[in-house]
Amino acid sequence: MQLVETVAEKVGHLLDAEVEGNSDKYIIKKNRTLQICTENVCFTCTLELDIFFKRMHGNGIAFNKAEILLLPEELKAFNSALIEHEITFPTSFRQWQVENPHIIAVNIESMEPPENFAARLASALQVIDNKEFQLDRTWV
Repeated sequence: MQLVETVAEKVGHLLDAEVEGNSDKYIIKKNRTLQICTENVCFTCTLELDIFFKRMHGNGIAFNKAEILLLPEELKAFNSALIEHEITFPTSFRQWQVENPHIIAVNIESMEPPENFAARLASALQVIDNKEFQLDRTWV
């Protein structure tokens, strides 16, 4: 029991987020604020990211899942950061995306230590949240 709580703390630290849960499932509470622009209107919205790990085994492996909401122009940088991370993808890894006109939901699932999943995810989120990456947007 104590091992999973230590892992949950580490995951929270890596993702700079609050972690809630019990011995079976830990939910990472993290929000992301996006500025979505259409042809003549821009608006800002804060969305909760869906990140959790559950069913941690004695060897430290757990089922990890995240749904990350991105702007279309962030997708390439996000995916590149995941691929280029020093922690390689586990054998049991799956990623897919659902596209809407102004937002993309990237879904990721893996069986690996939650701290590896969190480190890779935190790195990709840091890249897209980096101010140098952000595109200039004008409010109309």
